[in-house]
Amino acid sequence: MRADVPAKAEVGAALEAEASRRGPWGLLTTQVRLSIGAEAITWLALAVGVILRVWGYADGRELYRDERSLLLNLELLPVFDFHTTLEEYQLAPPGFLVLERMAVRLPGDDVMAARTVALACGIASLLLFRAVAGRLLRPTAVPVAMGLFALSDWLIYYSAEIKQYSSDLALALAAVLLTLRAGPSTERSNPRGLLALAALGAVGVWFSHTLILILAAAGTYLMAEALVRRDVRSSLILAAMGAAWLLSFAGCYVVSHRILSKEAFIWNWWDFAFLPIPPRSSADVRKVFWAIANLFDSPSDVKMPIGMVPTAIVAMLLWIVGAISLGRRRPGGLYLLAAPLAFTLVASALHQYPFHGRLLIFLVPAVQMLVAEGAAALARPGGWPLAMLLGAFLLFQPVCDALWHRFIQAINHDAYDTHGDLRPDLLDYLDHSGPRRVEQPR
Repeated sequence: MRADVPAKAEVGAALEAEASRRGPWGLLTTQVRLSIGAEAITWLALAVGVILRVWGYADGRELYRDERSLLLNLELLPVFDFHTTLEEYQLAPPGFLVLERMAVRLPGDDVMAARTVALACGIASLLLFRAVAGRLLRPTAVPVAMGLFALSDWLIYYSAEIKQYSSDLALALAAVLLTLRAGPSTERSNPRGLLALAALGAVGVWFSHTLILILAAAGTYLMAEALVRRDVRSSLILAAMGAAWLLSFAGCYVVSHRILSKEAFIWNWWDFAFLPIPPRSSADVRKVFWAIANLFDSPSDVKMPIGMVPTAIVAMLLWIVGAISLGRRRPGGLYLLAAPLAFTLVASALHQYPFHGRLLIFLVPAVQMLVAEGAAALARPGGWPLAMLLGAFLLFQPVCDALWHRFIQAINHDAYDTHGDLRPDLLDYLDHSGPRRVEQPR
């Protein structure tokens, strides 16, 4: 079965049984009502997500030190300067730097102009997330996943920061969506979809370093499909497309390292996030396990009213159930969501990309979608009421937090964790027997 067949065609077996007891007309009307209800909740969550991101941008919060450092490199260097080493140990994709340098040269406030790129990507991510979730997840999982994504404090915050994390997220979702659309419709791949994906990959890696990890999953998925169909022509086209991506990324890699400080500070700062894979001791196993568990807390922001460690464990279990559920229905879709996580772990093991916090925002959709899919799969025996109950459980704390921090007490973004992330994470909690904050020099 194609990985991009819309999930709307499916309903839970329990829902069908409940409706069928009232005859054919009951089955039809129940499916229509549930479909309309889930769609309405999904769009409501998306609209709330847009409002929260615009609201966060309009707050005009004080610059964080990384923002201030990057802004200095935007204002003082020419738009296309890729020879001068960036000050303050900053690193950003060359294309992203061009966009930001052009933005700060527009009339008006430099800070608000520079943050506009992140805001636009944050809003685009909401639309892209909905499109991908609608193609892959069960109908009852889509509004829950959309709610998690829309209400995430991490994603709201980084939709108004002068860094590339929001664009990493948008480009990752765009690549997954185009891959689903480029899949075979009958016997051959979709030429227009492949062309759009090829262009996105070749150009996009200059705007997002992490996009290459998504493209690795997309390329291997499409190549495997072509080989299974024994489609030699498509295989050759895909091989050429992959080569173009690699060459483009190699050029971006060279330029990025040219403008990166040659001092060892940035590597020492992130040394703890280069994971020992394969693990060689029980301590290594624990480090890798908790680093992966931390992904569900920070930056995926899966929050439940049961405590930090239990929440991470339950979220991981739901993710596994969701992976099994999606894998049975759409193995290609599961591969597209899960493979980038594996590639990121490999990059971390090779000391090429730190596996931690805000640097992993591009993996958030895969985490939240599969957690929501897992909840929907567990709810099938109980029908729609159980699905609503589990969905409400997953969204209860995000909704309460959003209401509290917007209408009662503004969230404190003046203190960050030990490595400059939005808040103390699961690793901080485990290391210090309780959460703590570390003030960052401003």
